[in-house]
Amino acid sequence: MAVRQSVADSSSGSSASRAFAATRASSDRSMSTFWVACRGGRTSRNANFGSTRRHHLTRIAMLILARLGFSEARCPSSAARGHPIVEQPRGRSGARSVRNRDLGLQTDAWHDEPPSMRHPSLTSMLLALPAACGAEDPGAPPYRHLLLISLDTTRADHIGCYGGRVATPVLDELAATGVQFAHANTAATTTLAAHTSLMTGTWPHTHGVIRNGFVVDEANVMLAEVLRDAGFHTAAAIGSFAIAERFAIGQGFAHFDEDFADPSAPDVYRDERSAEEVTAALLAHLDGVGDSAERLFLFAHYFDPHNPYAPPAPFDSDYSADGAPVTSDNDDLEAAASAHQRVVTGQAFGHAPLMAFGFSGLAQALVGSVGQPTELDQRLADAYAGEVAYMDAAIGKLLDGLRERGLYDETLIVVVGDHGETFWEHHDFWNHGLWVYETTVHVPLLIHCPDGRYAGVQVNEPVSSIDVFPTLCELLSVPVPQRCEGVSLVSAMEGLEFERGPVFVGATQPFRAEREDGWTNREKPVCVRDGPWKYVRSRYNKVEQLFHLGRDPREQNDLLRNDLRPRAAQRLAALRAALDAWEASATPLPTQFDFENAEETRRRLQGLGYSGEDR
Repeated sequence: MAVRQSVADSSSGSSASRAFAATRASSDRSMSTFWVACRGGRTSRNANFGSTRRHHLTRIAMLILARLGFSEARCPSSAARGHPIVEQPRGRSGARSVRNRDLGLQTDAWHDEPPSMRHPSLTSMLLALPAACGAEDPGAPPYRHLLLISLDTTRADHIGCYGGRVATPVLDELAATGVQFAHANTAATTTLAAHTSLMTGTWPHTHGVIRNGFVVDEANVMLAEVLRDAGFHTAAAIGSFAIAERFAIGQGFAHFDEDFADPSAPDVYRDERSAEEVTAALLAHLDGVGDSAERLFLFAHYFDPHNPYAPPAPFDSDYSADGAPVTSDNDDLEAAASAHQRVVTGQAFGHAPLMAFGFSGLAQALVGSVGQPTELDQRLADAYAGEVAYMDAAIGKLLDGLRERGLYDETLIVVVGDHGETFWEHHDFWNHGLWVYETTVHVPLLIHCPDGRYAGVQVNEPVSSIDVFPTLCELLSVPVPQRCEGVSLVSAMEGLEFERGPVFVGATQPFRAEREDGWTNREKPVCVRDGPWKYVRSRYNKVEQLFHLGRDPREQNDLLRNDLRPRAAQRLAALRAALDAWEASATPLPTQFDFENAEETRRRLQGLGYSGEDR
């Protein structure tokens, strides 16, 4: 797998000879790929969409120019390619081309003469090659269909390609044949707010959704609306009441399947359904549509890893230590969480010096106290693993269904998690929504292109789930709404200059921390990440934490517990300033709880484990 290193991983220099050799070898690989494409290689397999080939060849030509020292060589903007895309502002990380950074090179320092004087004939030749290689209609869309798959409550570290112990061959294959984002973050840590960010490309303090049970304001421009207006037939099948149509998350979908009736007992209405049922519902709709839709946007939402963890056989025994079936219910999770809370509370009160600082000192001690997994914890984790494996198998059936219907080879496939789940690692035991540690904010993100473009690429820069929206718009050649705050990831996928800037995540709990003025969630835990540095702040609890995820990926060493080194102090100041500016930019659209069905909504959310107002 071709790995694109992060800024933190590439800071060490290399000798001039090694740098030159690496550059030469990489340029050779680029040229090899280029000529394969000219000969009609994998980039041109989709004959109906010839602009993919032209687009790819142009990108390769620009990359070769950059290799030769042409630092001004950039891929033409989407507008220059004739695509009706509103360009979004880039971040300010100042990052160079990822590939040049990997080599420790400063390409614009290689030559003294102006860039325009460097190999002018070669420049003209390379830029002309895509047209000379038989590119087809440049106005044709690069990909015909889109399948967006949402994995609810799925930790990235429980997916095989992310180093997890769970066997997920379907997702692993998508990663191997597409792009894997190693450090993708959700924008919010509960289902409805996270999905609204995904579908609008905006932060929660812009789209306005506070937590589950609230209604998405119709002024939000949703991905389904944009694709519908671009001629796509839009269809969704969801796995949970948490994103039911009553919350207006389905804006823009012509078909929104939320049938939670129990197949074995039609009169019993549930609040969720299995991954296999979601897959079956989406495929059944496809059969009904037939060939009438020229382009398709399909959205599949899988809820199985959400508590309670009760995987079906044989997945219920695949990860248990003794091979016996494992399952759980909400009472098990409450018991496990309560046991840990008693332990860490005792630990916190044992820190007498911290107690001298009152509430702030106690809160700091509580967040730093972590227990060890119990037998019950391990049983819950085994059941969770089974749910992830079962979900992967159901996704495989969906992809097989696309193949059987002749759609797979024309479909752009994107897989993204909405949030994760803390087990025993932090003080928000067996929960999500309360805090913003990696267990809940680090999510899988995979992009698979049907023509094999970007196969085997891994992007290590931190990115956000709000970046999915503009990325899809660029890949599908549709306009990006002006309100979108995400950044297209296509440049990162291609190894060109990518300046994402800081990534932010906000918690949606606790309810008692909500404000009546300004952004409702402002007092709740929030974090900002820039490179390997992560700053966590909770105004309500008066807690601050600083982590270096490169050295401490499990966030066990809060650097603010000791005197900071100058470098860390500088990063802390920069992250605080970035977070302050981000919070000050809040302009939330109006929202309110689903008061029209308040009693039923609360009851059904409680059935999903969202107890009372605090979810």
